[in-house]
Amino acid sequence: MKAKGYLIIMFAILSVGLAACGGNKSNQATEKKSLSADMSNEPSSSSTSSSSSQSWSDYQYKVPKSVQKNAHYVKNGDLSTKHQFTFDRFGTRQQLADVTTKPVDIKADKLTYKVNQVRVIKNTAKTPQAKEAAEQVLNLRSIPDTYYTFVLNYTVTNHHNFEIALNGVNYVKTNQGQMLTTANQLTDSSAGNKIGANRAVSFAMTGYLHNYATQPATKLTIQFGAIYTTTQKKVAPSPDSTLTINLK
Repeated sequence: MKAKGYLIIMFAILSVGLAACGGNKSNQATEKKSLSADMSNEPSSSSTSSSSSQSWSDYQYKVPKSVQKNAHYVKNGDLSTKHQFTFDRFGTRQQLADVTTKPVDIKADKLTYKVNQVRVIKNTAKTPQAKEAAEQVLNLRSIPDTYYTFVLNYTVTNHHNFEIALNGVNYVKTNQGQMLTTANQLTDSSAGNKIGANRAVSFAMTGYLHNYATQPATKLTIQFGAIYTTTQKKVAPSPDSTLTINLK
């Protein structure tokens, strides 16, 4: 869809400064593919997305000077301490609610999946643009004015002696029973990306946390996808084990 560039910008914003991938042109192209939310189930989404992306291409929310003076305000968006907050360019106030920095990893099929950091973000949409942007990126029909997301930064290391291609994350499940996939409430930058022999590449995923304010999830269970050669031959299926992450 025409709003791909806009969706990519919004994903980067929702990720609050986390590096999504290695930065080469191949990674950027596959990231565009993985971040294109499937809106085909919404009849009006195509025209809305197109007009929104055009009219908002230069949109920049102006943070009030009085807010900028707040001791917890972080202009560059690098939130590291609870209660710090920033604003994205569409007008979403993003406040760090929780952060987990203890690395967790699993090894499967000569790959290591290592989660480096997980942050829970309290998002408050201050403009209509901010709200609609989040709905499109997270593929939601509607989203509250205030909602929570998790931002997860992880690294995949390829221990094979040949280059591999990732199929993305299959799903993320919370201990509140919420299931997230890249077609529903989840964005993940790894799908389609390649990792060279004995190399590591970092990715990011952002997911919507349903009813977090009243029924907070405290754990995420991640099922990573199958891996392939660069000629699309399956090297290994999804790992037998899942990776469990604590949010608190």
